[in-house]
Parts: sequence; C-alpha cells; structure tokens
Amino acid sequence: MKHLMQKNLILFAILIVMAGCGQKQEPVKKEAVSIKIKAKAVTMVNGLSNLRYSGTVEAAQTIPLTFQSSGIVEQVLVQEGDIVRKGQLLAVVNKSDNQNIYNSSLAMYIQAKDAYDRMKQVYEKGSLSEVKWVEMETRLKQAESQMQISKDNLAKCNLYAPTNGIVGKRNIEPGQSSISSFSPIELVKIETVSVKISVPENEIGKIKKGLNATFVISALGNKSFTGVVSHVGVVADQFSRTYEVKITVNNSNLEMKPGMVCDVMLNTTTEKELIMVPNSAVSKDIEGNSFVYVVSSDNKSVKKQIIEIGAYQVSGIEVLSGLAASQTIVVEGKEKLSDNCLISL
Repeated sequence: MKHLMQKNLILFAILIVMAGCGQKQEPVKKEAVSIKIKAKAVTMVNGLSNLRYSGTVEAAQTIPLTFQSSGIVEQVLVQEGDIVRKGQLLAVVNKSDNQNIYNSSLAMYIQAKDAYDRMKQVYEKGSLSEVKWVEMETRLKQAESQMQISKDNLAKCNLYAPTNGIVGKRNIEPGQSSISSFSPIELVKIETVSVKISVPENEIGKIKKGLNATFVISALGNKSFTGVVSHVGVVADQFSRTYEVKITVNNSNLEMKPGMVCDVMLNTTTEKELIMVPNSAVSKDIEGNSFVYVVSSDNKSVKKQIIEIGAYQVSGIEVLSGLAASQTIVVEGKEKLSDNCLISL
C-alpha cells in the first residue's frame, strides 16, 4: 500500500512539471523611448521677398545658315563649338554642274567679246549698219549677263560665315543633300547672353525693365552672376499662363553656354507675408534636399518634411513651399531624430 502511494506521488509530480512546461511565457514588453525636443509653431511674418525662378541661358543671337545652291555636300569644315570669323568658309556643295555651266558661259562671253571688238573697228569706219551694231552690243551684254549669273551660282556652292560667331549646331554631313528642313549650320553669338524665365501672371506686375537680377548656374560650380531685366513679355502663354522675361548678362569669357539651367532671383522691394523658420530647424539630407521635422497633431511623433527654402533673413530662413502656418516644427534636438520617431516636448 505504502509503495502504491509513493508511486502516485511521483506520477503527480511529473504531471505538475509537464503542465508547467506547456505554459507559454509572456514576452517582456519594452517601453518605447521618446526623444526630448523643443518645438515651435510656424508663423507668418511681414518682410521683403525676392522673386525666385528657374531660368535657361539663351544666345543673344542665333543665325541659321542655308546653302544657296542645291546639290550634294562635299565638305563641312567646322564642328559644333568652333569659333568662326566673318567670311570664313564653312561648307562646300559639289560644284561640277555649276562649274561646267560657268565654263560654257565664259566661252560664249569671250567669243561675243572678240566679235564685238572686231566689228567695232568696222562700225567706226562706217562700214557696218547701225542695226547690226546694236545687235552686236546686245549679244555681248547677254553673254556677259549669262557669265555673271553662272559665276554667282558657282560661288553659291560655298557657304561662308556672314559674321563672327560660334557654331551652335551642325545639321549636315558630307554626302547629304544641301536641301534640308533644318538649317545646315547655326551660328550663335554669346558674348552677351539672355536668361529666360517664365513669370506667373500674379507676379508679372512686379517686374520692370532695368530690374537687377542675380542667378546661380549649377553646371559652373554654383557660380553666381548678375544681370538686368531687358525684356518683359506682354502676352501670356496660352497654356501655362506665364509671361516671358529675359535678363541680359555679359558673357565676354564665353563660359555660359546656351541651354544651361540656372536659379534666378529678382531683387524687388515688394513686402509680403512670409513663412520664416529658425536656422536651427532646417537640415539637409544626403540628396541635398532641405527638410524639417513636423510634429504630429498628438505631439507624440515627428515626420520628415521636404521644403523649398528662399532667402536668408535676420529672423531666419524663408520657406517657399512645403510648410503651412498651422504646423509645428522641431527647433532643438533634431540631431537625434529620424522619420516617424517618437518625441516628448
């Protein structure tokens, strides 16, 4: 009996151990760590705002050149980017047909001139009638005109530079026909260039001729340039509803090239409401975008917000887009934050 009781006790102990092993242990919950920060509501302030636009560099003058003679192009003597002088030979069309015509007309002229000289002596002696002499003069003039026309046509096989400039485009190659829908060669003059910007209709009234402008070209290492507004459009583009404005800039060293994109700032004295944020609130990400951390409505987390910044003012940095006056942003402690990070104020 005693042995049976011991056996039951051992079995009972085993069951208790097995029951304990079958229970799942609850994981230890870790409390989320929040980062202490200071925040400030975005407000509007009155201040002077420069107008900012994206612009494109254009040549002051573009001169499309065309062949005056039809035929097959034999030579193209320049490349894009070459500096050329007035009267320089740029390209040549096959001259064989025009050369033959000129040779024929020249022979006819020599023959007519020889006959004219011989008959002149006869006429002066009174042995040639007036009618015959007039006929002889007419033939000489016709032969001379035909020779001059054929000579001009032969010269038109050569394409010359009408002025000093730079070859902006070369749209022709040897073997192609000289007749094309494109200008075979385009010359550009870029000692002075224009920067073209598109201005929305609500801002065009603030821009006048003579207004000073500054702009930065990223392709030239963010080098800054200055210019003056020289043209203000009066008719809006029918699709974009913007007006064309051009800024004239000296480019004597030819470093600015047509097609370069630039950030333009027009120096105006127009006062308006601006969104300003402290310098300490703005950061740059690895892609070069400016951003701030915006505090959520429950003040428990932050979200990264890309912004476009404007001019630096005494009171901070002007924000052109990306923020609204009702939002709250982090002004201290942003170094420890990341997107959707928990915070405490």
